[in-house]
Amino acid sequence: MFPAQYYYPVFIYSVLLLSIVQYLSLQSVSQDTLLSVKKGMRGIMVYCIAFIVIVGLRPINGYYFGDTANYAHTYYGYQQGWILYKPDSSEWLFNWVMSKASQIMSVQSFFLIVEVCYVVPMLWVCKHLLSRNAGIAILFCLGAFSFFSYATNGIRNGMACSLILLALSFITGVKKEKIIAGILCFCAYNIHHSTALPILCMIIAYFYRNTRMVMYFWLFSILISLVAGGIVESFFAGLGFDDRLSGYINNHQDDDYFSSTGFRWDFLLYSVMPIWLGWYVIIKKKIINQNYKFLLNTYILCNAFWIMLIRASFSNRFAYLSWFMYPLVLAYPLLTLPIWKDQGKKTGMILMAHVLFTYGMWLIKG
Repeated sequence: MFPAQYYYPVFIYSVLLLSIVQYLSLQSVSQDTLLSVKKGMRGIMVYCIAFIVIVGLRPINGYYFGDTANYAHTYYGYQQGWILYKPDSSEWLFNWVMSKASQIMSVQSFFLIVEVCYVVPMLWVCKHLLSRNAGIAILFCLGAFSFFSYATNGIRNGMACSLILLALSFITGVKKEKIIAGILCFCAYNIHHSTALPILCMIIAYFYRNTRMVMYFWLFSILISLVAGGIVESFFAGLGFDDRLSGYINNHQDDDYFSSTGFRWDFLLYSVMPIWLGWYVIIKKKIINQNYKFLLNTYILCNAFWIMLIRASFSNRFAYLSWFMYPLVLAYPLLTLPIWKDQGKKTGMILMAHVLFTYGMWLIKG
């Protein structure tokens, strides 16, 4: 719909503008008003619909959208018959959907559907878990560091993780909702096998709610990575549950795509922010909310496993297996729990810091 090079600049500046407007509107909002008064979300919903349509119908070629061209190449293969669907193939669900869609629609329509499957679950989760402040929660999602990348580059991973996010909102409910969560996890795994990690961590967090010990495990994972990172990487590479995992760990030919390799202290600092907030809310302020503890513990466990593999090539893709939860874990306590008297002002400041980090990383990369 537009030249490829303009998509991300328009996106990041529009999200930055929306965040500034939200920041200003939160300056005089008291804790009671923030937590008890339901806010409208019509404007942010219009923005999300526009995002789905414009980004879903993005140009196929060009390096600005990463793996989009590769997925399109496979899609054309299904359309023209030189790629055949194999029922026993790895991650069969995504391949089956792609093969069926190739017979009835264009590749642009297929990407539009993928975009819907990526964004709509996030909107549903924000509406379901943070109903009074869903619009602000959606803005946290849009401003996340990895949001745009997994809307256009790692689209299969992004779609699968959105289903996991949806499962997270169901699993603590009644029996029927738990069954829905199981179905969503099954679909996510067969779209992208890497979601085995958040599924496992979700199950652990469901039965084990000791946040303090989970935080200790996270700190211990840093020590393991610093002392025995290579051994841990070799161990995970040898598990064989996903060929892509071994490839990312053992492949260093694309290291030049990143500003640095080795232990990524910058990514670690970014990852710790929801954990620090969780420590402040649960340990220091002693505010207990079981849904929040479940979400936080799942995030911490996923992030701890990434830290153990932090030196691997494409470690950012491992990081996404926890980062896809990042905006929700960050926004949930701010928008549902009584933490500060001037909570509106502090929520606005954290939202701006969250979005400015994404904006700053784009400026550095550019």
